[in-house]
Amino acid sequence: MSFKVRFKSVQINEAEYNLKLHDYLTKQLKRSATVWLNATVLLAIPVWSGASHGTFLKLANAVGFPLTITGIKEQGRRRGGGVRLGMQRSKGEVSAGKQKGQYSFKYETDLFHLVFNEFKNANENPKAGGLFSRLLEPGPYGFQEIGKNAFEDYVQNETELPSPWTKARLKIKSIRVG
Repeated sequence: MSFKVRFKSVQINEAEYNLKLHDYLTKQLKRSATVWLNATVLLAIPVWSGASHGTFLKLANAVGFPLTITGIKEQGRRRGGGVRLGMQRSKGEVSAGKQKGQYSFKYETDLFHLVFNEFKNANENPKAGGLFSRLLEPGPYGFQEIGKNAFEDYVQNETELPSPWTKARLKIKSIRVG
């Protein structure tokens, strides 16, 4: 007795799916960084000289976030160093798949008064915070927590990986035995 059997197997076009996945993850990375910047910069940190907001410009430029900074002038000149000082005291970058499977954005600053006001109210201890004028909107800002929450909410509720199970990415192969 002999039997003839036909098996069907499914193969995913991995190269095509990986390209689609990279494109999708890169877009989502930039969108999530934009959400983080919007919550962090526009909602949590007040503007005075523009230096604090200036620390976010490198990341904003990397993700295409239109960050316009207008600092408050006092007696005809900017106080606190302005936007340029903020840019000099910061790093911001995007890493989209440079290491396989890793997509991230990075923001760093050592701008003293921003770091101090992130955790403390400079009006309560002016000398420790290097305060040269009373703050109208003192810290603690808590922008790291605000940004983290906005980022996590976006990632959990607004992202979904593309399906590999589409006709364009699948090959059905028949195998005859016997």
